[in-house]
Parts: sequence; structure tokens; C-alpha cells
Amino acid sequence: MGFTAPQAARLSGCSLAQLDYWERSGLVVSRADDAEGPYAFRDLVALRMVRSLLDAGLPLARIRRAVTALLDTGEDVAGLRVVTDGDQVWACRDDGQILDALRHGQLALFVAVDRMAADVDAEVRAFSQDRQSFVDGLRRRDHPSHPAGSG
Repeated sequence: MGFTAPQAARLSGCSLAQLDYWERSGLVVSRADDAEGPYAFRDLVALRMVRSLLDAGLPLARIRRAVTALLDTGEDVAGLRVVTDGDQVWACRDDGQILDALRHGQLALFVAVDRMAADVDAEVRAFSQDRQSFVDGLRRRDHPSHPAGSG
């Protein structure tokens, strides 16, 4: 399923202006091959990760390098945990790798992208249900089960 820019912004927690800027600056690139919209689920997770790292105070240039490196690996970002000390960013698949990344005793920010992916998935499901309920309501309004004047 693809998502439009307004849907992607809503589901990833960023504004349309941020999404537009991130797209123009090359921070994020939509990758969906779906006629419904240019953004895929993987893009929503990456957008939420960017939002989280920005909220933590990382400079946009570092975030761009980290996101580009993660996405270029072809790795499923939805299954990763991201750790940063404000300078470097590590992608880890399990807690053992996280401890290894922090072996120098540095203070680090831990971003559980896998949990973000679960949150985005739940929001996408709710969004889809809301959309279907809306469409069903329109259909009931346009095609009532009992014609007017009969009965």
C-alpha cells in the first residue's frame, strides 16, 4: 500500500512542510511503486526515525548520513534499533550489539526503530479502518437500503 504525502506526514509525525523539505534536500526519498501514493511503509518508518533523531537534537547533516547509510544497505529498517552518541550512529539488531556499540562507556541516545515500526503499523491499520468506515458511510448515504417513499 502506498501513502500520499499528507498521509505520510500524519502517520510519521512530521509536518507537510518538513516532509517537503526533507524530500527536496534528499534526506528522504519516496520509494513506493504504488499508484495510491509515493510513500511505502518503509518510508514512514524512516520518516519517524528522522523525526525522533531531530527531536533528540542531532544535526540534520548527521541524520542524513545515518539514514542514507541505513537505507543503502537494503536492511529492513523496521527491525533495527538505532543508537547514537550525538556524533556517530549505530544500527543494531539486538541488545548485545547495542552494548558492543557502547563499549567505550559513552552516553548515547537509544532509538527503538522496531518499536516505531510497530507504532506506525498500528497507526496505518487505524487509518485504513477509518478510511474504510468513511467510504462505507458514503456508500450507505448514496445507496440507502430502503428507497425513499416506500414503506
